[in-house]
Amino acid sequence: MSTTHVFDTIYEDDYSSRVEPLYGARRDAASDEILLSQNREHLPHAYSVAQDRVDFTIHDTYSIDPPGCEDADDAFSIFTTDEGLFLAIHIADPTEWISPDTSLWSDIKERVVTRYPSNRIPIHLMPKDIVDRASLMVNQYGDTKNAITVLTEIHPDTFVPVGRIQLLFSMVRVTNQHAFTYANASAMLHDTDDARAAARTAISTGLTVAAALNAQRAEKTVGARLGDLAPSGVVFSSNPGQGPSLARADAAVADMQKMIAEFAIFANAFVGEHLKIHMRGAGIFRTCVTDGWIDTVATDIGSEELMAAIIVNGIQADYLATNASHDLVGMPEYCHFTSPIRRLADCVCHYLIKYIYLRTASTDLVTPFTNEALTGLADACLQVSKAMKKVQYRDTKFRLLQTMSHMLSFSPGEPIHTTFFVIGYKAPFLNLIVCKIGDHQVSMSYTLRVNKFTYDISLREKHVVEVMRVGRIGKFDEGTLPDLDAVAMQLSA
Repeated sequence: MSTTHVFDTIYEDDYSSRVEPLYGARRDAASDEILLSQNREHLPHAYSVAQDRVDFTIHDTYSIDPPGCEDADDAFSIFTTDEGLFLAIHIADPTEWISPDTSLWSDIKERVVTRYPSNRIPIHLMPKDIVDRASLMVNQYGDTKNAITVLTEIHPDTFVPVGRIQLLFSMVRVTNQHAFTYANASAMLHDTDDARAAARTAISTGLTVAAALNAQRAEKTVGARLGDLAPSGVVFSSNPGQGPSLARADAAVADMQKMIAEFAIFANAFVGEHLKIHMRGAGIFRTCVTDGWIDTVATDIGSEELMAAIIVNGIQADYLATNASHDLVGMPEYCHFTSPIRRLADCVCHYLIKYIYLRTASTDLVTPFTNEALTGLADACLQVSKAMKKVQYRDTKFRLLQTMSHMLSFSPGEPIHTTFFVIGYKAPFLNLIVCKIGDHQVSMSYTLRVNKFTYDISLREKHVVEVMRVGRIGKFDEGTLPDLDAVAMQLSA
């Protein structure tokens, strides 16, 4: 066994004992089967929309996801009819298979989100059977799935949405030929095969529409620039002796990611408005009220500096049971609707959408959640999401430090040029952000305990340190990068 393999095994053991448990227990197949069996007895449930779904299988539908994705929440169609050019954003519909009166729904309410420990399989919010039934992809349940679709006409010259936006319950088909990774979708733009011309046109048009959507948001909020963040990520090789490395997303791949993000923001904003109107402001809304702070940010600020400023100023998104604006995305109403396989908040919104649709024909149908219940659900979404975000930060830090150790082991005596900046000091904690490792853009928090610190903090002032050592990752950061510790401490000397 190579020294490198032994070295990385130590890190993997540390990860398994110190980081992975923070994500919580894995799903148990036997327990899930009990939940599923009891749930089946309550299907269809009071909020099922089994009839009169709009048939979108007549249109080519495309999904773009990370490699290996098994929980595809979204897909899209771009097509032309005699009436014009249309964009259809399709969102998976797992709540069709989950009765809100069962232990399965209670289990989902406790879990709140899917958890993604690095270099491990996900811990899904839902049992695999529900994930497979809902995922907009080919699997044991075929290629035709239920969806909730946001349909809008697109202006053929400006590529912005025009006219009335529709919210439809639909059936869609995503074939293997139309299921892409970000990289494959990017490569499609340069494919000259005539058989793929329709996919090439749809993806190209989608990029143009997304750019127009982003430009509209940029007129409302500087927060639109956060979509330009493209940090490198840790990549794990299938070769156990090779170890982790840093890889940056190529610009074309980043454009694909931004396109899917803009489609999600558009759909989430529309559904947020739909809930505000039809539920009289009740629901679960994703909000971020900056009390005018966002309007004071310099118009020439870069995405990295903007993110640092958001952290320094304590700007945080919230889940609320009543509507409020989301200033960072530039929307007066906003919710989480586009990832229902992965988030409880989205599922709640799906049930409410179905209630709004069904109550016109079933006047005795009661709302699936009282206002009190919505408040409790919003609080659970907020608390668990914040806790998991902290775990994800710790996970990212662990893996970046592991990668730095691996880089040094491969090139002994060659330092890693590491860039950081100071974001704040509140005695006794000095908070830093490592923003570059070599020539890779990253974002890694790093905290030192310092009794006194008098340095004049500027988010635009970067410091470079030659890292020669990476210590064993422990409870505290200091000592993990001793070369960085020394440079940071000298700033206030």
